[in-house]
Amino acid sequence: MALSGVAAAIACLAAAQGASAHATLNLYGKNAVANKTGTLTLTIPHGCGAGLATTKIVTRLGSSWQSARPAAVAGWTSTVKRASNGKLTLTWTATGAGLPNTDVGNFPIAVRWPKKAGTYNTPTAQYCGSQLMDWKDPFNAAADGDLPYPATYPVPRVRVHSSSAHAPTAVTGSSPVVFCRLGRPLALNQ
Repeated sequence: MALSGVAAAIACLAAAQGASAHATLNLYGKNAVANKTGTLTLTIPHGCGAGLATTKIVTRLGSSWQSARPAAVAGWTSTVKRASNGKLTLTWTATGAGLPNTDVGNFPIAVRWPKKAGTYNTPTAQYCGSQLMDWKDPFNAAADGDLPYPATYPVPRVRVHSSSAHAPTAVTGSSPVVFCRLGRPLALNQ
């Protein structure tokens, strides 16, 4: 019993460090299926540091995305724009003080998944006033002279399946379990 408690504590610390290291996308146990509708939730796990609250979030979806509509989030306004090249830009702007540095924020998006199966990047910019955390770095195969591994600000990405026969898909740092409580639940994927 004591050994399992130590293992759980180690898992909690590892999960807490990984979960707070980057923006994530969550499907909450549902597959992303090509040409179907669903909900994609962007999770911002912290502010930009130095006690700065998140005041604006901008997410970009490529031209393969058929539609995307940000859900209403209390304390935020949202817009979506499609450029002439078909790319979508979703923007949330805080109407008040924003997301405190130590809080986690969820920003759901109703989507029609791309028509083709594949892995899709969603570059995301997180602003804390004039400070920027730009979650767009590519995932690299390994560290080399030009690029570190892992990426400093890894791009959130999602896998879209061709059929619903696949197991639920978690993305970029998500896990289907709740490891522990560290002052508040650390639900990585519910």
